[in-house]
Amino acid sequence: MIDSVELAELADRILAIASENVKTLAEVLDTLDAEARGELLASDLLNALQAFYYYFREMPTLLGQERLDLQPAAAALEGIIFEEEKDLELVFRVEKGGPVIELTELGEPFMKFEGSSAYRGARRYLEE
Repeated sequence: MIDSVELAELADRILAIASENVKTLAEVLDTLDAEARGELLASDLLNALQAFYYYFREMPTLLGQERLDLQPAAAALEGIIFEEEKDLELVFRVEKGGPVIELTELGEPFMKFEGSSAYRGARRYLEE
């Protein structure tokens, strides 16, 4: 486990390099060792939109972007409802260090997609 001060300093350096560009941020995160990257992606030092982009390499809808931007990356450990469509909620979650998109209906799990293509899979399911 990385000391919290060191982790904050690392986040500051990364955010200074990436500025507001999530693509650059993801590229910088790729260069880190797995421990440091994992701790940053599960912290309050990055926001959930940055974590979402890192895991999926694509952006959610505008509403999803706004909702995720307002949450810390750590909130994805519990799950963040970021979009709704066809009476289903899309929930971004990180489980065992990997990304998950869960479709829920009235808060009850309906379907789960895992891995780097989870968001694309959930969107495809909703389009059918």
